[in-house]
Amino acid sequence: MSESTQEEETIEKPQEEEEFSFDAVDLMLEGDLKSQINYSMVKGIAQALDEKSQILIKAEESFEPQEEETFAEVALPEIEAMALAITEGCVDFTKIRFWEACETAEVAWEESKDADGNVVSKMPYGNPLETPAEGNRILANLKQISTWLAEVHSLHEKNGMGWVSPYGCPEDGQQAYDNRSNSINQLSHIIESIGANFDL
Repeated sequence: MSESTQEEETIEKPQEEEEFSFDAVDLMLEGDLKSQINYSMVKGIAQALDEKSQILIKAEESFEPQEEETFAEVALPEIEAMALAITEGCVDFTKIRFWEACETAEVAWEESKDADGNVVSKMPYGNPLETPAEGNRILANLKQISTWLAEVHSLHEKNGMGWVSPYGCPEDGQQAYDNRSNSINQLSHIIESIGANFDL
């Protein structure tokens, strides 16, 4: 490879990477500094939640049950801890807006051409999607955690109130059951709130 070819590739590569480093929502929020800052914080929360969720999602994919046990049963402490971090943590997830929690737009490029039809400049803009994608996965992860929690709850009902108690105590189990029921209701409320919050 010649020196000039290497230089050309070095010049072209950062430009290509730059094209894909834009966030469509950030582009759509241009000029609204408060919303841009808030969106940056939501993205940070989304990343932290997704890192923990992916651990469980990958564990479920490779899970090999022994006898009749389910993944939800084996991962019960981790599932309940994730649900409690969301419902009792320091973040009020009900305030997250729908467009912050999933991908509602993609980056598109407006091209300016010269008289010969050659592209002389490209300007990015946010192009709204007809069907939102998972994006930063806040909604996808909340729904997954809610599904796991519901599975655990169903198992608890099937196996009796003493099932989660280390001593087989129905009273302990009932308290765990009631707490989980509360978490399920709160998670449902959070998911519904985000899904209905389209405000800018």
